[in-house]
Amino acid sequence: MVGQALKGASLIPLDRLEINNIHSFGGCVVLEDAAHRYSLPALLAPLSQRNGALVQALIFGGLLFPPSVAPFYVESRPVRLATFCGLDPDQERFELPDLTAALRELDQSWPLLRSGLIHPPHAEVRAIIFFKTSRSPDHLETGALGMDADGIPVPLAPEEAGAADPSLNGLARQVAQVAHVALHSKTGPPLLVLDEETAKRIRVEAMEKQPYLIELSPESLSALLKQLNQAQLLHSLRAGGPVEVRHHGERYILKPTKDPRVAESQESTMRMGSLKELKELTEPAPPPSLAADPAGTIPAAGFQAVRTNVPAERLPAAAAMLWATRAQSARAAFSPVRIVAASSPMGDGVILWRNHQNLQFLTHRLRCHLQAEWHARGETRPVEEVIRELHEVHRATLTVDGVVVRRLATRPSKAVATLLARLDLWELFESPDIQTRG
Repeated sequence: MVGQALKGASLIPLDRLEINNIHSFGGCVVLEDAAHRYSLPALLAPLSQRNGALVQALIFGGLLFPPSVAPFYVESRPVRLATFCGLDPDQERFELPDLTAALRELDQSWPLLRSGLIHPPHAEVRAIIFFKTSRSPDHLETGALGMDADGIPVPLAPEEAGAADPSLNGLARQVAQVAHVALHSKTGPPLLVLDEETAKRIRVEAMEKQPYLIELSPESLSALLKQLNQAQLLHSLRAGGPVEVRHHGERYILKPTKDPRVAESQESTMRMGSLKELKELTEPAPPPSLAADPAGTIPAAGFQAVRTNVPAERLPAAAAMLWATRAQSARAAFSPVRIVAASSPMGDGVILWRNHQNLQFLTHRLRCHLQAEWHARGETRPVEEVIRELHEVHRATLTVDGVVVRRLATRPSKAVATLLARLDLWELFESPDIQTRG
């Protein structure tokens, strides 16, 4: 360096420096760390090494990418997802036949994987959530999902879940089997969290000693609001937090939602576009207005409401709304996905992995783990939204004459830096192992 300086040459060979291999980085780091902390690779160990890595990539993809009809490998390559799943990023194409084979082996190994997730059997099942799922665009089924006290999904044994049977007798039999098994646990019968349609079909009110929580439909909520004292209700809602209402002997709990779209339980639709173009789909909507409409009635839009037979001392209002929110998140995770693009050569493949129930379960389980962690630190936004914000951190390699001399990360924006501090993730991004990956 001294010799170069005495010759008048630049100490830094700018003409020989190159920045290349730029790719998204942040979301993958967070997901890889969470996957190892919650033993996802060990859970997938019964699968072949390659199929296990492909399933892990699909799980990460379900949290990284908004619903899209882009082929999976097109979405994955810019973020170097393969690197974080033990796959060769330069060779991996995520071909449809390979993904199909991986999901087929996941199904075949599911009984073994399921047994590894139940510790001990039935003891942690605190709530049962019913949802609609689909293995094809035109065939809906009713499934059931167990949850422990922290909202982490717990798989139900085959005798609990029963065969998928959307008929009244099938659903009623499914609930009876679940409740019967849980009666032998220390926690007692699980809380059934249902939408109104399912509750009516299984006649849940007729089940003796069965605690339940029913989410009101927009129509039922509108009808309820019209029968309540508007001035008193408006005053209670503006005070913040959930509001309890007794009406015709029933216990109702109402709460304004920060984002009205959280209350939607319709089918998801896949849209075509890049991650940047689809970013606007995740922008938070403005908070709902608490003002009454011209007719003097508080509008139902933007509110969450439930009805329950569990007394307040056993299920406080805040806990009831937490279970309702968990149920909405679970239903969204298992919501059937349809393609709305005019044409897509990979459409069938996208539907295959987006609607695959065992894959959806594992993806939602990882989502719930992160949600529980981040909620404890004050982060209440959806996990996908947080991960995509973290994914704005990019990484690149600095080379001199083609030789890598340093790996670089983009300086995070103030918002991302604040998020990293709040979630205590700075140490994760500074890990030597992470810095040398990919």
